[in-house]
Amino acid sequence: MADPVELLKQLVKIPSISADPSKRGEALKTVNFIKSLLEELGAETNLVKNEASGLNPILLGKLGNNSNKLTLALYSHYDVQPALKSDGWDREPFEPVEEDGYLYARGASDDKGPLAATLTALQELKEEGDFPINFRFIYEGEEESSSGGFEATLEKYKEWLGSIDGIVILDTAWFSDDAPGMDYGFRGLAYMGVEIHGPHKDVHSGLGGGIMREPMTDLVHILSQLIDADEKATIPGFYDDVAPVSDAEYTRYSNIPFDVDQFRMSNGLRPLLKDDPLQILMDNWRNPSISIHGVEGAFYEKGAKTVIPAKVTGKVSMRLVPDQSPEKIAELFKVHVEDLFSKLNSPNKLTVHTIGTGDWWYGNPESFLYVTGERVLEEYWGKKPTLTRSGGSIPIIPFMEKLFGAPAIAIGIGQNSDGAHSQNERIRISNLVGGKEVLKKFFSEIKK
Repeated sequence: MADPVELLKQLVKIPSISADPSKRGEALKTVNFIKSLLEELGAETNLVKNEASGLNPILLGKLGNNSNKLTLALYSHYDVQPALKSDGWDREPFEPVEEDGYLYARGASDDKGPLAATLTALQELKEEGDFPINFRFIYEGEEESSSGGFEATLEKYKEWLGSIDGIVILDTAWFSDDAPGMDYGFRGLAYMGVEIHGPHKDVHSGLGGGIMREPMTDLVHILSQLIDADEKATIPGFYDDVAPVSDAEYTRYSNIPFDVDQFRMSNGLRPLLKDDPLQILMDNWRNPSISIHGVEGAFYEKGAKTVIPAKVTGKVSMRLVPDQSPEKIAELFKVHVEDLFSKLNSPNKLTVHTIGTGDWWYGNPESFLYVTGERVLEEYWGKKPTLTRSGGSIPIIPFMEKLFGAPAIAIGIGQNSDGAHSQNERIRISNLVGGKEVLKKFFSEIKK
C-alpha cells in the first residue's frame, strides 16, 4: 500500500517558499519530484513556464484519454509559506516530526498533505487495475504569492489539457475538527492602496511639526472614516448588490455545528461582535467586510524616530460576496476616499489605486460532484460532512470554472486547527490516511 505519511515527509523537507526568490531551486526540486511521481503513474506531463516572468512553473498532466470516462482536473499547489524556527516554532519547520498523532512541518496541511493523499490514492488505484476516470493535473507554485501568472498560463495551455467535466480543489480544510467537510463558496477581494504624498522628502518633526499638513494626519483621518462603530463599511453603495439569503442557504447555515467559544479561543480572538452562531457564520462567509491592514512608508520599528514621512500608503482590503463586482467596489471605494479627502482641504496629493482584485466563488452544492462527495465522506468517516463557505478568497476557482466550462468542488483533507500559515503547522495523520481513502472512493464512484 502507498504510504501518504512517508511521501509527505519527503515533500515537506523541501522548503519550496514562493515568496523567497532564493528558494526557486527548492521549488523546482519539489515540482520535478511530483512530476516524476505522475510519470510513474503513466501520466503525460508538461512543466510549463509561468507567463509571469521569474515565477515558479506550473505542472500540468494528463492521465487517461478514454472518451467513455469522466475527466476530472485535480488542483493543488506545491509552494508553501515562509517559516523559520525563530518565528516561534517548537521545532525546525522543514524537519517533519510525528507527535501525538500529528505530523508537524511547514506545508503539512497547506498544501503538501493533500498532494500526498492524492498521489498515494492514485498509486493504489493503479495497483488495483485500470483507472476509473481520466485525470488532469494542475499544480501551481505561486498560490501562496497570489497565483502570479496562473490565469495567463492556464489559458495558454487550455487546449493541451482538453475537455474537463469537473474540477477538484484540494487546498481546503475541514471546518470542524469533529466532522469531514467540503467548501462550496469563497469570498472575493478588492485590495486597495490609499497614498498621500506631501513634501518632496521626509521632514524632521522639529522643523515641520505644527507648520505643515502632514500626510500621515490625512491618511489616518481617511482610514478612520471607512468603517463605522459596528465594523460596517461606510462606502455608499457597498452593500447594494449583496444577494439575499435563500431559504436553502439559511437551512445549511442552521445545520452547521459551531461552538463560538471554541472558535474564538482556538483563533486567539477576544469577544466577537455578535453572539449568535448563525449570524457569525453568515458575517464571516456570505456577507462582505472591510479591513485595514497597515501603512507603508511609516516608521514602525522599535525605538523613536522623529521624522514626518513624505509619503504614506494605507492598505485596505474588502472581502466580497455574490453578486458584488470587485471592479465596481474598487471604483466605489476610490470615489468615497476622494470625497473624504476633498473635505480636508489639504494641499497634499491623494492617489487611490487598486492593488488587486479577485472574484468570489459560489459553487453548486447540488451538483454531481457534491452529491458523490457527501456520500463517500459520510461512508468513510461515519459522520455527515459539513457543507460550508469560507471567508477567504481563492479566485482561481471561478476562473477555472469559466475557462473549462465545468463545476468545481473543494474537498477538505486537513482541519482548520492545523495552523496553516502559522507556527507549528501540522496535519492529523488519520486525516491524511483518511483523505487518501476518501479520494480513492470518490474517484471510483463519481458519475455525472
